[in-house]
Amino acid sequence: MFVLLNIIKSFFVDTLLSIFYFPVWWYGPGLKKRFLIFRGQVKKLSKALALKIMFANYFKPMFGEYSRTGRMISFFMRTILLFWRLLLFLVSFLGLLVLFLVWIILPIVAIWQIIIELTSS
Repeated sequence: MFVLLNIIKSFFVDTLLSIFYFPVWWYGPGLKKRFLIFRGQVKKLSKALALKIMFANYFKPMFGEYSRTGRMISFFMRTILLFWRLLLFLVSFLGLLVLFLVWIILPIVAIWQIIIELTSS
């Protein structure tokens, strides 16, 4: 009987401690982990779109074509590529930022909805 009582007590205490520790974890280590993931995704996105390389070689002619026509074509082509890559980066960055902000706001919204449901008649 004592063992069963101890198991039940331990179960409820662990459950209550987990419930109260959840916000601490969510806004502490969990938020830090999500931020590191967010930062890593932005770095991967920048590397995948080769933005650093595009900016470094912006005024260099493509394919070693140093004639005036080759330089003009290279400049306009790189301008178009850079525009689209920056647009894609911006849209992706904003999407990742929205997901990160949803992570922060989600528990607050959930508790707010629970309170609204409990107080409504």
